[in-house]
Amino acid sequence: MLTLPKWTAATRKAAMKRTTAALAAVGLLALAGCAQPAASSGADERPFTVNWAASLTNIDPAFVCAGNENSFATNFYARLVRLDEAPQQDGTLVAINEPERVKGDLATSWTVSPDGKSYTFSLHPGAKFANGNPLDAEAVRYSIMRNLTIGGCGALGLQIGLTDPPLISDVVVVDPQTVRLELSRAYPAILVTLAQSRGSIYDPKVIKEHGEDKKGVPNQWLASHTASSSGPYVLDEYVANNYAVLTRNPNYYGEPAREAEVRVNFISSIPTLMLQARRGEADVTLGLPPYVVHQLSQEDCCRVTSAPAFAPVTVSLDNSSGTTANPKLREALTYAVPYEQIKASVAYGYADSYYGPFVPGIPGFDAQRSAPRPLDKDRARALVKESGLTDPQIDLMINPSSPGVSTLATILKSSWEDIGVRVNIDSQTPTAFATRFNTGKYQSALLFETGGVVAAYELRKKMTCGSTFNNQHICIPGTPELMDKLNAASDLDSQLPYINALVDSWRASSPTIILYRAQFTAVLSDSVKHFEYSPTFSFYNWGR
Repeated sequence: MLTLPKWTAATRKAAMKRTTAALAAVGLLALAGCAQPAASSGADERPFTVNWAASLTNIDPAFVCAGNENSFATNFYARLVRLDEAPQQDGTLVAINEPERVKGDLATSWTVSPDGKSYTFSLHPGAKFANGNPLDAEAVRYSIMRNLTIGGCGALGLQIGLTDPPLISDVVVVDPQTVRLELSRAYPAILVTLAQSRGSIYDPKVIKEHGEDKKGVPNQWLASHTASSSGPYVLDEYVANNYAVLTRNPNYYGEPAREAEVRVNFISSIPTLMLQARRGEADVTLGLPPYVVHQLSQEDCCRVTSAPAFAPVTVSLDNSSGTTANPKLREALTYAVPYEQIKASVAYGYADSYYGPFVPGIPGFDAQRSAPRPLDKDRARALVKESGLTDPQIDLMINPSSPGVSTLATILKSSWEDIGVRVNIDSQTPTAFATRFNTGKYQSALLFETGGVVAAYELRKKMTCGSTFNNQHICIPGTPELMDKLNAASDLDSQLPYINALVDSWRASSPTIILYRAQFTAVLSDSVKHFEYSPTFSFYNWGR
């Protein structure tokens, strides 16, 4: 455990060296998630502290797919633009995912060509990276094209799933303060994805010092470092899955971060997170399971804020082989889920229901078309019989280290076996679970997902036949033609007929079981006066 007597850079680094040596000597350095902040003290005697029940594997936004990694990296990199926000009833600001509401970030202004295929951005004059290197049009060009070079989740997300041909055809440096983004087709939603972590702007010189980018190959150095900083914070210290220290970027072109220093503790122990929230040892606690959030909301120690999130809780199914390739069986399983029991006993009310390929809140979502399915076991039994399968059995893969997963799996097993479907709960380590899911080598998997913010992107990712990102192997007859028409439509109004048709096809095929949509929750100490929520967590506007 690392205890820092005083929160200064010199003592922190000295303590880190001594502690690292001691831990290595007894073989404890590899333990993840055991970070502890300093002994209880007043909030004004320590940095702004975020305790987070998260496990990060890589913090390079161009490569990683998961949401937590992108959320963390958001704090270190600028984007050309940012999302607008609107206040909730409790005052919490929530991001708005509409192209017409996007605001400037590094770009002070931009123009769009008459054909909608060219965006010319004017950049903040004299902007610099934290290390003093120029944050200019060449850095923007390099960073966006880096996504395309690597060809991973960053390229898919930034281009909203349009990779054949690529949506981004070129990035042109007009002059040091002007950059032009050229598209293969008009697509206004590009502004929304440029505002996400996929649009991060790196220092090319730093990346080139630590290895060139190659297709499909992660830059190992960037997995645990940042390419300088173009955003509001500098990553001063980072011990993966233990803790991180963020300090203000002295060269940041925008409004300085509200807090001079933020300490993030990655803690896997729920009792530890709960205890430290009660004691006021954390200003913000993220990732707590709903039952703990509910309990803390009843106490005087802290307050809870929540917001609609892009966070479906699902059972992903292999649609291509085995028992789960049978559409009648998949449909039966969707009618044998005790949805209300799960929302009450697992989500503690921090949830809502729907049934469709993308979540409420995404522009294009139709509540009537994506109405939730009810619990109807008689109908489920009839569908099992119609499936023609004798004594069907499924393997339900879970990561039991995730809060609430084992309880959810037990509820599903009991309910599905009541309709005649045997369930084997297959517990895997976090690494094995991620590997098998990402390669599509599973029959069913219980997931806490992070969805995208553009309807067409979610449909492409989940319903494009043969795509390497379609790890449920969903390929519904008639949908490739609809997908081609969707891909040719540039704006939401022209996309809606194809979005609606694809949603209807998705529902009719029952490719996935949607348990509920989880709300974002954060537990705040009474000292926190400023807080906002977006799909990626930006600490710069959090503060006391």
